[in-house]
Amino acid sequence: PEVQAFARARLEEMQARSIAENIELCAIIFEDGEGALDTTPVREGDEGTCDLRYFDEPGMAPVASIHTHAGFDVDYDSEVPSMLDLESDIESRMDGYVATPGGRLWRIDWQAPQAVQVCGEGCLTQDPAYRPCPDDPIATRYSAAQLAARSRRNIVKC
Repeated sequence: PEVQAFARARLEEMQARSIAENIELCAIIFEDGEGALDTTPVREGDEGTCDLRYFDEPGMAPVASIHTHAGFDVDYDSEVPSMLDLESDIESRMDGYVATPGGRLWRIDWQAPQAVQVCGEGCLTQDPAYRPCPDDPIATRYSAAQLAARSRRNIVKC
């Protein structure tokens, strides 16, 4: 719960810039030698990716990744974590948190593996251009197989 609350607060701080500049922003949450949570410097990505490389420094214990999904774009399925998001967290062996243009917050559980919606549309800063799509309902949980199937389908245009 502490890491999740920290991730939510940091993503809220990153969200407005991510939307305004239409870029993904990412960082690693770590625990320092005294047990306090902090993040690596925020890295800038592009509209669809962000490089989450980090350097293991003495006393730094990585606990989760965080990243935004940039601004709203009808050509991206940006309201759910991508397969790449899930695969990256599995490879890193840590959970991840993702903020979407619609203001959703997701937790990627690398061990399950699955993506679970922590809070729904509008719980984080929302892109003013965001438009929900009634023809493309967003589930509250996706298994790896469900995310893979979703990534193979055509994006629903609303």
